[in-house]
Amino acid sequence: MAHTLRLVAPPLLWMVVEAAPDVPATARLLRTTGLMYRHLTYKDNFTAADAAAGKERHHQRNVALGHIEHHRLAGVVLFAGLGDVFDLRFFEPLRQISAFGAWPVATMSRDERKVVVRGPACNSSAVTGWFSRDFSNGTAAASTARPREVDVHGFAFNSSVLWDPERWGRYPTSEPDKSQDSMKFVQQVVLEDFSKVKGIPSDCSEVMVWHVDTTIPSSSSQPSPRNKRR
Repeated sequence: MAHTLRLVAPPLLWMVVEAAPDVPATARLLRTTGLMYRHLTYKDNFTAADAAAGKERHHQRNVALGHIEHHRLAGVVLFAGLGDVFDLRFFEPLRQISAFGAWPVATMSRDERKVVVRGPACNSSAVTGWFSRDFSNGTAAASTARPREVDVHGFAFNSSVLWDPERWGRYPTSEPDKSQDSMKFVQQVVLEDFSKVKGIPSDCSEVMVWHVDTTIPSSSSQPSPRNKRR
């Protein structure tokens, strides 16, 4: 990921989140990247089963969002990880997001010969719905209905969504528990009003982000290997 981010024009802040025991080795590595970064940690323990279910990564993202909110860091928030590949042209329109942005993501499975593309259907840069296409069997589906949850690899948002409640109506939800989970909050809000979402690229017809699903299913209760996330 550091090699990719070095090719992106500044300003750029890389936020790396990981469990406290992994800090020394990662800190040494980060100092050699030449990138501006913030290294965040947490003491919570997660089992391998938790990691396989995505609970640890969800927690890592919430740690990062909490830091952004607390320090009122201004910019566009993008979630990226070791399983993501980006077209470098993708980062320029990303900077132009004033509220939310969304784009098609091609997801490749670790143990299957399968590629699925999911993302917004667009009219120019206006999002009109959502689509999914499985290239392994040729099936496709498109709908103007909102999906239950947006793929974390397929959207970004202006950080003021987190720390400017008067502008965004921070807690409009009828489910109070979500107001305590910033990750769930932004995933919900991005789908509430398509008019606030900018399609990337302008007609959403090109895949510029690829995600390799490297999750290893496990029912073990042993502590998990740590997955560093931005």
